[in-house]
Amino acid sequence: MAKRFDYGKMQGTAKRLLNRFNQGVIELHRTTAGTPINEWTPGEDITVTYTLDATAAAVTVDQANAKYIDGTVITTADLVVTCAVPSIVPAMTDTLTIDGVAKTIKKIVQLPSAGVPVAFKIFVQG
Repeated sequence: MAKRFDYGKMQGTAKRLLNRFNQGVIELHRTTAGTPINEWTPGEDITVTYTLDATAAAVTVDQANAKYIDGTVITTADLVVTCAVPSIVPAMTDTLTIDGVAKTIKKIVQLPSAGVPVAFKIFVQG
């Protein structure tokens, strides 16, 4: 019987490697609406910050990212952040900061595309 590949173990390996090669401070910020005070007064938004084990590079650094460049959504001026799986699944409504500079998320790719995620590629405006 063939042994099945252990994606959970690979997730841990990716986290260790991305932590070791961590570049600067890369954070994911999720903002949610606060509880309304009454029907006329909205509550204050709540932002939670997650520090990522991640690296950042130009999209053009390697051929693996070149396939995502379409000239419309992803351009050669953009950056790709490769991160270990954070405690929350990244969403397009989140924001990302690289060394304190806010970046707009343009695309999120789970690796692999199905099953247990090992890492994420988050494409941001350069």
